[in-house]
Amino acid sequence: MKREVVQDFLNLPGIMGVALMHRRSRPYFCGVDQVLNFQQKEALAQGIQQVIETTPVGFHFFEFQFNGHQVYIYKLGQGIVLLVLTVDNLGYTGYSKVVDRLKAELQENITDAIATFRLLAGSTALPEENYWKQQSESSHASPVQASSAQAAQPPLSQPPLSPTQPKTPVAKVAAPATPVFLRDLLLALNHLSHFTKQYLGASVAAGNWKSSRPEAEWLNQFQIDRTAQIGFMGQMDGQTLVSAEQHEWIQIWVAGFIDRCSKVIRNFPKTVRQKALNPQQKMLLLPDPAD
Repeated sequence: MKREVVQDFLNLPGIMGVALMHRRSRPYFCGVDQVLNFQQKEALAQGIQQVIETTPVGFHFFEFQFNGHQVYIYKLGQGIVLLVLTVDNLGYTGYSKVVDRLKAELQENITDAIATFRLLAGSTALPEENYWKQQSESSHASPVQASSAQAAQPPLSQPPLSPTQPKTPVAKVAAPATPVFLRDLLLALNHLSHFTKQYLGASVAAGNWKSSRPEAEWLNQFQIDRTAQIGFMGQMDGQTLVSAEQHEWIQIWVAGFIDRCSKVIRNFPKTVRQKALNPQQKMLLLPDPAD
C-alpha cells in the first residue's frame, strides 16, 4: 500500500484524520494531531477497543461523536480496524466510495498497510497485549461519548450483546408511597430509551433492553421494536396501576439496562441521573432516585 493513498484520503474535504489498529496493537494515528492531543487519542483508542470487545462479531460498522467530531469505525478482515475522524455533519457526498477504496487497499496487503501507517504515524507499536494491559491499569473506563454507535449490519435479528440477565431480584424496593401508573412507567422507559439512542443508536439500545430484561412473565408483555421504542402488549388504560412487585421488576430491568450501556459509555449511570431523567422519572425507574 502506497502512503500517497492515505495522504490523498486525508486531503478530502471534512476528513480530519485516520487510524489503523491491528488486533490489540497500539493504533497508528495519522493527521489528527491538530484536533486531538495525546490524552484524547489514548482515550479514543481505549473506547474503540471497549466497543469492539463488547459487541457481536457480526457488527462491522459504528459511528460515534467524540470531542465535537464524527468517528467512523470499520472492522475489516484479519483483525484490522480502520478509524476515520471527520468534521461533524460530513457533507462530502462521495465519502462512502472513497472510504470503500481505502478499505480495499488496506486489505490487499495487511502487512504493507500496517507498515505504511506505522511510517506515517512516526511511532512504533508496543507488543499487542502490553499496550492494552497498560491502558487498563491507567484507566478502567473510556471517556468516549458515543452519540450514534450504529451497526451497519447485521439487522436486529442478530444475537444482541452477551446477556447478563438477573434471574431473581437483586435489590428490594419498598412499596410505592403513591400509586404508580403503568402509563407513566412506559413514558419514562421510552424517555430513557430515546436518550440512550443518542449515544448508542437504536439497534444497540434495543438489543440492550432485550438482553437485560429479567425473566419475569409480566415483563414479557413489553415489546421493543427496531427503533428501541417500548410498547406494552397487555391491557392498559390511563388508570392502570402496577403492583409493588411489578414496579420492582421494572427498576431491576432499568438497572440491568444501564449497566449494559455503561460497558460502552463511560459514567453512563451518572449521565442518566444528571441529564436523562427528571425527578419524577428517577422516582419511577431508579431504586435509589437520589443524585
